[in-house]
Amino acid sequence: MMMKRQLAVLGILVSVIITMAPVTSIFGQGQVQATSAEQIVDVADSADQKIRNLIDLIYSNETALEAIEDAGLLHALESSVKLYDEGVENLTAAQQAIELENYEGAVDYATKALSIFREVFSSIHIILEEAGLHKCELVDNQGLLEAMIRQLQRIDRLREILPEDTPDEIVQLLQDAETLLDVKAAEALLLEGKVAEVKDTLQEANELISQVYDYLKEQAEGLNAWRIYGYCERVRERIRERFRNGHESEIDFTDVLEALGYQSEDQFMETLENMIQTAEGKITDFDNALQDLDAIGQMVQEMDQALKQKMNQYQNGPGSGGNSSGNGNIGNNYAHGNAGNGGNEGKGQ
Repeated sequence: MMMKRQLAVLGILVSVIITMAPVTSIFGQGQVQATSAEQIVDVADSADQKIRNLIDLIYSNETALEAIEDAGLLHALESSVKLYDEGVENLTAAQQAIELENYEGAVDYATKALSIFREVFSSIHIILEEAGLHKCELVDNQGLLEAMIRQLQRIDRLREILPEDTPDEIVQLLQDAETLLDVKAAEALLLEGKVAEVKDTLQEANELISQVYDYLKEQAEGLNAWRIYGYCERVRERIRERFRNGHESEIDFTDVLEALGYQSEDQFMETLENMIQTAEGKITDFDNALQDLDAIGQMVQEMDQALKQKMNQYQNGPGSGGNSSGNGNIGNNYAHGNAGNGGNEGKGQ
């Protein structure tokens, strides 16, 4: 599966190709199919996320804004953001067209969105260069922010596995790591070109989390087995409940399942059960078992979020679940006050 950054780059490249040729010359006259339309909309969505992340990085740091203003480029930046909003409107229209099975219309809107995103992407990079800012770090180190998000999710899973009588110093390790994994602060540092500082902070958080893993591995094998079984059962029940709630509302999840590579709910649950059995079979190898639990947690979280979005679309009407200008902020779920983020994965959903 392509990483987000690769998809975003693909979006920019595809936009160049598409704006040079009519839609019908790419897909064939009258032959725009659902899969083709969905793919081009997905590419536009990925390009949108890349640009949204870049804009968020800029506006999250006053020093950068001052540098842009001192260079007399603040108006140019605001104009680029305004143009970006037009691209988002076209992307939203494309997503709504997909829901209405108007695939030619979806491709048309997505093509317009990609063309706009390409122009915005280019203009913002020119602004950053002329203002003397470190645009390479802003774009190429998005992976650092993604790594922080993954570690925050891992902390959630560890909290579920740790018993209630865990020593305070072990619990504090997770709290300290969570505090270090401040995505908004990392965005600001990357904007200033302080990549090494962000890497050091991430490494420090990783070391704290590793100490918690070491603590778990030192515990009695029987207790670890109980924790693994308990975690797997909670994960299993959580996703079952999400599917059950959707069925009670008569929501068809077929498109969500297919988008994530599953032909049916049964196939997803079978895959989940196989992964759980593999993890439970590694009780004597707790380190590898924890890695399997990470994979299980990520898979279930991805599906859970997709199902939740589908349910929101159903409840709010067509088009409500499409990507808006705020969806691209990778730190959105964790950026505001890490101290309050200690709940179980999926809590409150």
